Amino acid sequence: MSAVPEQRLIVDTDGLEHAAAVLRPVAERLRVLAAGVGRQLAALGDPAGDDVFGARFKGKHDPQAALVREGARGVGVAVTDAGDGLTKMAALFEAAEHGAQRTTARLNTQLGQGGNSGGGGRR
Repeated sequence: MSAVPEQRLIVDTDGLEHAAAVLRPVAERLRVLAAGVGRQLAALGDPAGDDVFGARFKGKHDPQAALVREGARGVGVAVTDAGDGLTKMAALFEAAEHGAQRTTARLNTQLGQGGNSGGGGRR
């Protein structure tokens, strides 16, 4: 019977928290940029005339302008969500680590072995 090699999962929760902190100002800058794009598009006014060609242009322009506004806003939201997700991920890994340490300590006490504190410790 062969021994199973030890497998370890090492998560840099400080690194996750740092990445989330880096994303916050980026998300804010994107939010400001998206608001500016919306204002600039609104300032252009209605680019179509009141004739048949203007109506055709408006039919193509307005949906595209809406997509630009929504896309710019969506990028900021996505970056904000990514930062929030990293923060939550770090907290979940920390909670799992603390749970592993408590469980190992409880098992060591029950087995009367003393043993280590369990878990891998913060990296």
